[in-house]
Amino acid sequence: MATDKLRVGLIGCGGIAPAHLSSYRRNERVDVVAVADLDMERAESLAKEAGATAYSSYVEMLEKERLDAVSLLTPPDSHRTIAEVALSAGVHIFSEKPLAKTSADGKAMAEAASSAGKLLMVAQCHRFHEPVRRAKELISQGRLGEMVTYRNRFGYIAGKPNATTRGRGGILLDNGSHSSYIFRYLVGPVKSALGWAPSDQLAQVEDLCVCTVILQASNGVGGVIELDGAARPCPSVMEVYGTEGAIVIDYAGGSQFLPANGDPPLSLDNPELPGAHRFDREIDHFVACVMGEEDPEVGVEEGIADLLVLEACYESMTSGKRVSL
Repeated sequence: MATDKLRVGLIGCGGIAPAHLSSYRRNERVDVVAVADLDMERAESLAKEAGATAYSSYVEMLEKERLDAVSLLTPPDSHRTIAEVALSAGVHIFSEKPLAKTSADGKAMAEAASSAGKLLMVAQCHRFHEPVRRAKELISQGRLGEMVTYRNRFGYIAGKPNATTRGRGGILLDNGSHSSYIFRYLVGPVKSALGWAPSDQLAQVEDLCVCTVILQASNGVGGVIELDGAARPCPSVMEVYGTEGAIVIDYAGGSQFLPANGDPPLSLDNPELPGAHRFDREIDHFVACVMGEEDPEVGVEEGIADLLVLEACYESMTSGKRVSL
């Protein structure tokens, strides 16, 4: 690197952008030097907070700034175009989930990254969440015994589909991408998908605000995923059940392992960690990968895998049949 610090830009200044900025600022090896957004007022607001230069055009930002990397934080249907331009400009990319709107776009992005010789990593923050990491360790250690079933429920933006939810790809692409990678991380690769959604929301995937899917892993274990933008309250939880115990991850707190032998529950939380620790960890990992110190844990292939799962889910919802991957 030309300097000791990475020069980073943010493309997209709404939604998750402040979380990326905060995590980058907590990393002493990064300077966020530029931000871009079509809404110049929003770009200037975030730039003021970052001490960076604001742009209304990401192309202009890439041309004028000597960047090492960018966070791609725009709606998913714009990811392919922006990624191809950024990669051709020679910068590494940390893309928010979902990687793209379609697996075809995701594969094209992967090809562009390979051709440019640059990293393209996808944000999968829950893989860096302390209770999820500890759950993975317990499963790997065989503490659950034989895995039996899995359940995940995430709430969403309340109400019927609107410009905001459609821009984010609807609940299946938006929150469902989280559910896909968590299932694959804790249970295993997806073998098949069976999905349901209200009939009046099936015209296009962006219209979905409520849906339920059943995923089967290649090891035979099945899991139910409920994505709900109607129920209130709607706790965000994950549960993994085995012959020797159960894991309950509650994002409101109290995540624990419940041994089947009657031993006291084992807490999976670490109260000493800040609330944003999962974002800090994924940003720190990206920085270390760009600097050649670590191998990517969530490379572009992870984002493509999610899109293939979600496309199978939507195909099942519209056909009423189980879809194999």
